[in-house]
Amino acid sequence: MDIEKIKAEIYKLYDECLERREPFHRKIDLFTVPDNLAQKVLTETSFDISSHMVCIDNFGIIHTLEQHGNPLSEARRGQIAVEKEDFVKMIDVFLSPDEIQIAGFTKRTKMPLLQFIKAMDDKKFVVKEIRTITSTKKKKVSRLVFHTMYKIKISK
Repeated sequence: MDIEKIKAEIYKLYDECLERREPFHRKIDLFTVPDNLAQKVLTETSFDISSHMVCIDNFGIIHTLEQHGNPLSEARRGQIAVEKEDFVKMIDVFLSPDEIQIAGFTKRTKMPLLQFIKAMDDKKFVVKEIRTITSTKKKKVSRLVFHTMYKIKISK
């Protein structure tokens, strides 16, 4: 896993989300879920994500910025605005979470939302989503797709 290459791809997609005005969809497959993480998720949630590809797309980035990127509205919620660098920190949260839980289900597909939580730099990062493809037509791949993220200041 080349973290520098992944970081560059995420930053490029982030910049594209800010620059493009016309609708588009682009996703980046980052890496396959490591076996140790798949086992941890299975143990904590009973959900099998082995062989899933970890993915980020423009919809997740745009949603996160619209919902959790404004410093004023986040402060009112007791949260901290998400910044560009946080989309790379998402990888650390995902690969070595302090907690994993099912946080409800997606509205449209009714798939479980997995929530990965990790404390870093006096902040708690929360990353969500899963999309599992069950069709074998068109050689579709099951993916964990980044949906949203928010940060909470850890009180001391």
